[in-house]
Amino acid sequence: MFTHSYYQGLVVEIGNMKGLQTCVPPQDKNRLFLEKPLKELVTLGKIYDFTYPEIQRRATTIDVVRFNERKLPHSFFEVEHSSDIQNSLTKFFELQDYFACFYVIAAASREKQFDDIMSKTIFNPIKKRIVFVNYDNIANQHAKMFELSQVKQLI
Repeated sequence: MFTHSYYQGLVVEIGNMKGLQTCVPPQDKNRLFLEKPLKELVTLGKIYDFTYPEIQRRATTIDVVRFNERKLPHSFFEVEHSSDIQNSLTKFFELQDYFACFYVIAAASREKQFDDIMSKTIFNPIKKRIVFVNYDNIANQHAKMFELSQVKQLI
């Protein structure tokens, strides 16, 4: 059975392969991805200070944050293994003023729940910026990117 930290690790590694800087919350750094702590996968020891303290505190609880070369948020990911999707969407709502993408990563069986929550009018301002991605799609993307990175090394 794959865990929350397994999918965090996939998202981190995909970000690393895309050349983005990655970080996870302090409370997750010692969680394992394939026998390796997440802190050994991320490129940043902590989230960059990119905003006001009250928003920064909220951003530091996001499961994976990717930063661009200007040290600004590129994308935010919440892995919803068993927690409340609405809580993640509320975090994204608070970060809506940043030019970043928002992703909810979860089992395909939770997509209807995601759609139901997204249909609430409170989320209208960010509805078009949040993408639901199921676990299989994340795993497939990771596998394909890893395979491609191996081919490039041979050339």
